[in-house]
Amino acid sequence: MFPLWGVCQTPSMTFRDSLERSLQKIRNLDKEQGTQGNMPEKVKILCLLSKEYDGIDSAKTFDFAMEALKISENNSYDRGIIAANFTMGRALMYIAPKEALRYLKSGSDLADLAIQDDASSSLAEIWANGTYNLGLTYGYLGQHNKELELTDKVIPVVKKLEDRLFLANIYANLGVKHINLQNLESAYTNLKQARHIYRTLNDPKETTFSVIQLAMVYESMDSLNRMHSTLKEAKTLLKKYPNTFDRFSCSLQESQYFLRTGQPQKTINLLDTVLHLVENDLGSVPYGMIMQRYAKAYADLGDFKSAISFTRKYIENAKKLDSDLSLYQGLYKLSEYHANLGNYKDAYTASEEASEIYDRLETAKTLEKLEELGMKYRTVENENEILALKVINEEKKSQAYFLGALASVLALILFIGFYAYDRKLRQARKKERKREAEVSLLKQEQQNKIFSAMIDGQEKERKRLAIDLHDGLGGRLSGISLNLSKLDKDRPADYPKKQLQKAMKDLDDSLSELRAIARNMMPETLVKYGLQAALKDYCSSMTRKDTKVTLQFYGTDKGIDLRQQVTMYRVIQELINNALKHANASEVLVQYMRDKNQVDITVEDNGIGMQKKTQESGNSGMGLHNLRTRVAYLNGELDFHSEENEGTTVNVHITIDAA
Repeated sequence: MFPLWGVCQTPSMTFRDSLERSLQKIRNLDKEQGTQGNMPEKVKILCLLSKEYDGIDSAKTFDFAMEALKISENNSYDRGIIAANFTMGRALMYIAPKEALRYLKSGSDLADLAIQDDASSSLAEIWANGTYNLGLTYGYLGQHNKELELTDKVIPVVKKLEDRLFLANIYANLGVKHINLQNLESAYTNLKQARHIYRTLNDPKETTFSVIQLAMVYESMDSLNRMHSTLKEAKTLLKKYPNTFDRFSCSLQESQYFLRTGQPQKTINLLDTVLHLVENDLGSVPYGMIMQRYAKAYADLGDFKSAISFTRKYIENAKKLDSDLSLYQGLYKLSEYHANLGNYKDAYTASEEASEIYDRLETAKTLEKLEELGMKYRTVENENEILALKVINEEKKSQAYFLGALASVLALILFIGFYAYDRKLRQARKKERKREAEVSLLKQEQQNKIFSAMIDGQEKERKRLAIDLHDGLGGRLSGISLNLSKLDKDRPADYPKKQLQKAMKDLDDSLSELRAIARNMMPETLVKYGLQAALKDYCSSMTRKDTKVTLQFYGTDKGIDLRQQVTMYRVIQELINNALKHANASEVLVQYMRDKNQVDITVEDNGIGMQKKTQESGNSGMGLHNLRTRVAYLNGELDFHSEENEGTTVNVHITIDAA
């Protein structure tokens, strides 16, 4: 349990006070007039107050939501019924998820119908929030596919509403969801998107959260160097914008980094600094995580008595949480630590208990699978019964439908003229929108052709120059070098030996530099063996005594057009050169990650950083201009994040099919 650091009049408290004053005014007015005069505004305020008191005063949370629902139902106010059901469901999500599902599903069914006739942004906003919470509740109940399905429906609507904070929160939550489901590439993609949006919104607290979650992903992917640099970014943010929750989460991830890199004493020292935040809450998940990591660190130090002590605390925590999986893990480790001390009887007992729990877990999985299959069977049976009832009802209603049809035909004739006119208008508007879309597409295609022609021209010229340098000038310089070598052997006694040797050394150095230039202008490795091999070769060539360039390559370059590979290579080449030459970096980390048709490229350095003005405008000479041109050719997105004297991180996101 985290301590309270003091109580003050926060903006949220001020907002609640304002809402309650507005509600009281409406109630007073209703009392004076004996009516529900401003009913929609009253329902809106009640729903807002319910959300504001969520987590602060549960009684008020439910009272306000229920009042909004009753008023809306009594007045047949459909939008209010939808909003109130969603609000009540949101309040119940984490304390009574099955009950929450009933309210959220009711609101969702009504909203799905209403949104077909009402395209207003206000209703779309209510639908998006409610449907998203419905998905979260399904996920909380273990129906993760249903949650992801509903979230996929919500994202396009939120993008259309241009609610970037909501969108960033969705991506962040999806990232955490995929971490829990061990879909690491999806977690990485979503958290990167969340971090990018939070940065553009200048929201350092949420940026910190997404960065810490990214560190967890990197740890799971065994990318410990990337995990370390990401935690460093989180700690920099926490220095500027401190908060207890993120500091605790960052410390937990850093303790895991120390464990993974064989630094158990540092793990213990770090855990000692955050233990006071959870030591009074023995039944919390964070407390259990800390006990587990203490145990692992002491075991790595060979202190198995301490490891056993902390493992027992972890087991007690698992019992309080009623988590069989954690209990199994704790007992399994307890058995291992007892065995290391030679306590074989205790080791056997713990192992037996762990086996019983494992069998229970496997049985539960089997029963869950059987229940899922049974539910599918019952669903099919119910659908068949409903279909049979519909057939009987249709026969009884056929005569009534016939008489109603005659009346409907007469009414329909009256509207045919209006419908035809309206249809012409809609077709004209549709044609205009189609024309505008075609013009926009042609402009985009033309721009791509210009980029393509320009980049192809540059590559052809590079290739020509590389051949001329290597075969022409390179050949001549080699001939001169041979002649000088011969002259050195046949020289008279008084020939200036030192000057000749210096000239030969300068010539050899020039030849090496010339070959390097020719190779960089048109890397044969890329053409013959692909992007991964070329990047590995280039990063190795740029690693010297005082500089280190590291490449991490996840995924594959197969299926990517050669021109696109060359362009990606040029982008990474330019970023590495900028880091070494302009940022004076001693370490550069290059990461390539591909998930299906999505490619993420990250180049991070420890240099002097970029000025904010340069990041925003990109006006720092031809280097960044060419970089932006190449990324635009790939239909990609370019994102800079830099702090002066703290390095630069550049992210490039590319959709391969779009290029």
